[in-house]
Amino acid sequence: MRYILLMVLTAVSLQARAHYPLLNCEFTENEQSATEQVFCDAGFSDGTKAPNVVMEVFSEDDETLVSGHTDATAKFQFDRPEGVFFIIMDAGPGHVIEISDEEVN
Repeated sequence: MRYILLMVLTAVSLQARAHYPLLNCEFTENEQSATEQVFCDAGFSDGTKAPNVVMEVFSEDDETLVSGHTDATAKFQFDRPEGVFFIIMDAGPGHVIEISDEEVN
């Protein structure tokens, strides 16, 4: 009986471990079109990747500039917009992160 209780408590504690979204974005040059792009890698603090999550890019006036999803390898890429912008990764309730263009490396 103790063994079963220990297993149940272990399973519950593993599920309770919190993780938070991480979004790493950097500027890259597209040599074919000579445009600057933003390349993002989405994941979580527990080391897992975030494939097929909603990604949106907004202007400082809250105009949607780009929207889509991360690919199967949790990557998202788009042409660098002019002016100030911010990127939102939405992986579901409690798993939303926003970064500004100033946080892009």
